Amino acid sequence: MQHLCHPNCSHQRPGMSRRDFLTTATLAAAALTLPQVRGQAPAPAPTDVAPGAGLPTHPLIDIHMHQSPDNLRGSGGPANTKGKKGGSAARTEAEFLTHQKNINAVGGVLLGGNDYEFELIKKTPYQFVRFASAGMVGGGREAVIEKALKNGAKGIGEHRYEGDIPFTKACLDMAKEYDVPILYHFQEALFPLGVYADFYKLIEKYPTVKFIGHAIDWWGAIDKNYSSKGGTYPRGRVTAGGLTDTWLGRYPNLYADLSATSGNTGLLRDPDFAKDFVNRHQDKIMFGSDCPCTTGSVASCWSVIKLVALNQLQLSAAVQQKIYISNAAKLLKLKIA
Repeated sequence: MQHLCHPNCSHQRPGMSRRDFLTTATLAAAALTLPQVRGQAPAPAPTDVAPGAGLPTHPLIDIHMHQSPDNLRGSGGPANTKGKKGGSAARTEAEFLTHQKNINAVGGVLLGGNDYEFELIKKTPYQFVRFASAGMVGGGREAVIEKALKNGAKGIGEHRYEGDIPFTKACLDMAKEYDVPILYHFQEALFPLGVYADFYKLIEKYPTVKFIGHAIDWWGAIDKNYSSKGGTYPRGRVTAGGLTDTWLGRYPNLYADLSATSGNTGLLRDPDFAKDFVNRHQDKIMFGSDCPCTTGSVASCWSVIKLVALNQLQLSAAVQQKIYISNAAKLLKLKIA
């Protein structure tokens, strides 16, 4: 992969007044209270937003996107072709590219892209990579993943962590064999066999496999007092010593995905802690959106909220470069011009 970083890109934060930030932060708080879909809150219907409100100046690699290929739309092919109107399943490939352009994504990962035919990948093969995944039920799940890996998928995921079961072991064995990362969604409230507190055992069992963590339990557990039983988005100040924070410091093969409402909550609930957390794990954290909207430029967009939250942390240019591009490029073995 090449041409991921524009030679004239700026690494400075966009200008934003305190009033603009408070308005967007209020929208972020409202978004966190919406009903859950796939464990995440859905984005409201798009509305107009003032130009520049939270839009980035830094190019980025988006490691967490879901998108159905146009030629399978409505066919009952991949699971995410059956989503509700307004979700990523209803979004066309052209709308997906608009979203990525508006968040300044110069590269991205299509999770569950398997070996489907994407016109956008054919047109821009240097810009996107695919991860392999399989459904939650049914036989032959391992075969679906291995076929996609043989056909060029660069990782495995997104998968709900189901615990130390045969399917989990098969996926990790393939991640080891093909030398690709695996991205997990942690939500014990919906998948009780996937006990988050025990996950470190698999990290230690597979020290050469690169794990990427995401979702409610992952970001909730930056707090020592977090309980996965509720399965909700925690609020308030963070108590240091959470499992996620500890494991990121302990295991060199563990990485963090900032995507979705869960990632936004992790950044917004305690900005002082978030800044220290991001700086402490600056070599492990990667930008991800998991955003279902079609534009990437409305105030309710998960990506816009996340970019505003990151901007307000006032991270150094070097740390921004790692989070937005370098960490993902290194992990996914991408070439940056």
